[in-house]
Amino acid sequence: MVGVWPLPIHHVEVRLMQSHGTTPNIAAQAIKSTTRHGFLVALGWVAQRLNLVEILNRHLRIKQKTYAHTPVDKVVEALVAILGNCRYMKDLNFDPEPLVADPAVAQAWGQERFAHFSTVCATFSKLTEENVQQLSDALAEIQAPLLQQEVAAVAGPDRSGMVIVDIDLTGQKVRGETRQYTGTDFGYIQGKLARGYQIAAAFLSGKQQRFAIDGLLKSGKANSRSGACLLELIPRIEARIGRPLRRVEWVEACLAQQKARVRQLYQQLQTVSGKGSARRKQKLQREFQEEVQHLREVNQRLRQYRQENRTNLAPLRILLRADSAFGTPEVIQRLLELGYEFTIKSYSGSNPAYKRLFDAVPAEGWVEVEKNRFASEAVTVPGPTLLAPYPVRLVAMRRWDADGREVRSVILTTLQPEELTTTEVVKLYHGRQTIEAGFQEWKGTFHFGTPRMRKYEANAAFTQLVLFAFNLVRWAWRFLSTNSPKLAEAGSRLLVRVAARCRATIRCLGDTLRLVFSRGTPLAGAEITLNRATPYPYALLTPRMSSCSRET
Repeated sequence: MVGVWPLPIHHVEVRLMQSHGTTPNIAAQAIKSTTRHGFLVALGWVAQRLNLVEILNRHLRIKQKTYAHTPVDKVVEALVAILGNCRYMKDLNFDPEPLVADPAVAQAWGQERFAHFSTVCATFSKLTEENVQQLSDALAEIQAPLLQQEVAAVAGPDRSGMVIVDIDLTGQKVRGETRQYTGTDFGYIQGKLARGYQIAAAFLSGKQQRFAIDGLLKSGKANSRSGACLLELIPRIEARIGRPLRRVEWVEACLAQQKARVRQLYQQLQTVSGKGSARRKQKLQREFQEEVQHLREVNQRLRQYRQENRTNLAPLRILLRADSAFGTPEVIQRLLELGYEFTIKSYSGSNPAYKRLFDAVPAEGWVEVEKNRFASEAVTVPGPTLLAPYPVRLVAMRRWDADGREVRSVILTTLQPEELTTTEVVKLYHGRQTIEAGFQEWKGTFHFGTPRMRKYEANAAFTQLVLFAFNLVRWAWRFLSTNSPKLAEAGSRLLVRVAARCRATIRCLGDTLRLVFSRGTPLAGAEITLNRATPYPYALLTPRMSSCSRET
């Protein structure tokens, strides 16, 4: 029978999970409630399926007293605010239809009621770098099976398929009293010199959609150190999706070349003499010490690569795509050592000497790859300086803007002509525009164009939550089903800005949790059902209750 709402949603779910063959009277009972944030309730069901709260409780250790809500409760509430189209944290309480005033949403996310936004901000102000890493580890554990499924679908049964990962930076300008934002610095953000943060992020190109792998919050100066950001992301990418086999044989060749360089410098040191020899010897001595240090580093990396290859039982073929900010010789050298394929732009066209090299190639040497865009492999642009020779392809590109200005660039790639033609290399590189679309979604749909908090660690934690929210709205339909084609095919913008703001009725009957959008809403009549028949990658745990006595 249909009655009032006597228990939170998570209580109902516990009873339904225990009702198979044991409590038929409860299974036959229907429970009904209403909400003003329909899709957020459905996402809460998904979060419970993913054991979000249980895993966060296991990882996060925030040093803060617990009264009515634990620190983990408030981290979850911040995630709900991101998914609920809250531009500012105060919108939790002061939005025209505030989330704090909707207990059905809180219950769907494992709480009785949400906390006041000020206490959420207070919790984030207590975060440390260790807490940010704990949050990142927890969210990585939750997403690992789902990311692995995407990788397996792309790589194929023999894992020989190309797994494409896009890496880029996006800026966050600070507003108001800029010096109050810790960890910020001046840098080129959105094409202008401004104070703020840079986010270095990696995206996976799945079979049908893109997914965020990981991201790092950096100061505004990170644009001038993009290569270091990429190399810092690599271990985090590999921890989440896997890694390729290292190019051990090529690194051995690099080591041999480095030894020869050291011997050559040593011989020069022994034979230097004559006028000015003291100054030359001092310079050679510095070079010798630097090369010896490089030799030690290469030798150490070689030992590490051999060990990693022995333990890598399921290697992947991973292609990295990145723009010219990442195309430094140091990055190219390291990516080759690590076994990655890549298409990276190495030159943005500002060098006037390169213009002569482009102009030296006749018109018939250029291939039109797209409208008003031409490519050639006949341009004699110098390649990156490496420790040992490697067959890196250089594809020169040129195009003309609407005002007639010529734009030149060069793509570096490890993919050889027998695998991809010149045209295919260019089109593959331009496929990285999906990451730009991802950044636009962060800033538009999730209101992440500016920092939410003034403390660096708090904003770093928000970065991790936005990455998770980005993926959660895509993975939701693995757990939910709907009778509405509009909902099934909707992008995250409609789900977050419309579906999460629509009134709906929640019905729990037997094994079914069903949400029906109310009349008078843009999604009137659409239904969402928690699909219990789907095999989940996690064991279903009992959601915990909210209590004043809990501690983190």
